[in-house]
Amino acid sequence: MISLIIPTYNRAVVLKRALDSAMNVDHSPADYEIIVVDNGSTDATPAVVQDAQERKPKYNINYIREERLGLHNARHAGVWVAKGDILIFTDDDATFAPGWLRAYAGAFDAHPEMVAAGGPVRASWEAPPPKWLVEFMGEGKTFGLFSLMEPYNEFRLNPDGIFFGVNMAIRANVLLEMGGFNPEAFGDVWLGDGETGLVYKLWKHKMLIGYVPEALVYHHIPPERMTVQYLRLRMANQGVCDLYSDFHRMLPNTRSMLRRVSELILRNCRPWVAGMLVKNRTDVQSLDIQLESARTQAQLKYMLKVTLNKKFQNFVLKKDWLNDLRPMEKRSDTPQHG
Repeated sequence: MISLIIPTYNRAVVLKRALDSAMNVDHSPADYEIIVVDNGSTDATPAVVQDAQERKPKYNINYIREERLGLHNARHAGVWVAKGDILIFTDDDATFAPGWLRAYAGAFDAHPEMVAAGGPVRASWEAPPPKWLVEFMGEGKTFGLFSLMEPYNEFRLNPDGIFFGVNMAIRANVLLEMGGFNPEAFGDVWLGDGETGLVYKLWKHKMLIGYVPEALVYHHIPPERMTVQYLRLRMANQGVCDLYSDFHRMLPNTRSMLRRVSELILRNCRPWVAGMLVKNRTDVQSLDIQLESARTQAQLKYMLKVTLNKKFQNFVLKKDWLNDLRPMEKRSDTPQHG
């Protein structure tokens, strides 16, 4: 049994597209369930799910509402109602190749040693991308700012595999053992490393992560994301993600943190000025300067917040976010790995 978990927040229109695609995959409706986790939406999200339930009654579509904002909260709320032994996570702005679920099911059956997996993520442009963006993305097989990846043509199974949250699968018992996801963002505030933190946990325990090339997902990119401003925001978020991963393992003492702050400022004064001088330019060199400037400025703010805010330090060090939403009857003393 597969449980497909789709968190969503105020994106009813794109959610309908994702649900229609999820019900159009080449996999028996009896062998998977769809769990939509509404993370406090105020739009027509409940009506969209109800419409799908009524139009396609043979599909097992569950709607749950989680008021506590945060992608990790929505994902975990879905985990605790899931019936499947394989959990597949995606986003509400994705659509899926017909063989998507079947490919994951086959890979987990064929490789019992595989605990988690990812698959290719291709862009589905909702408008023609500007020339400067195409040039900046280049010919690489991974572009993390849009969560795009297609690194291989064949199946791989490695202890250092990766996945993006828009297209990932994991055995339910392993996710519980690892303590679930770290926080990612609350609203527009980026705070943690999300599924990246889960990847690090799996690496730490030398667990095998697969790459399933037939498990193809399309990530829809709207015009408002094809901007320099959006890329700067994403790179700033990445900078915070990297620091959280570092501090989550071991938080430096105040003296060490202040030294790191000083070093960051001294190292980046000139690049920050350069970033302001080329702001909104779209040649590759100017974009590189702007994005690196956005990354390091976000890291400076994050380090200062961690240094000055004891409550935030506890947030960064917290190891188990999964049990915050765990139903009382399912609680146990099973240790969770940070």
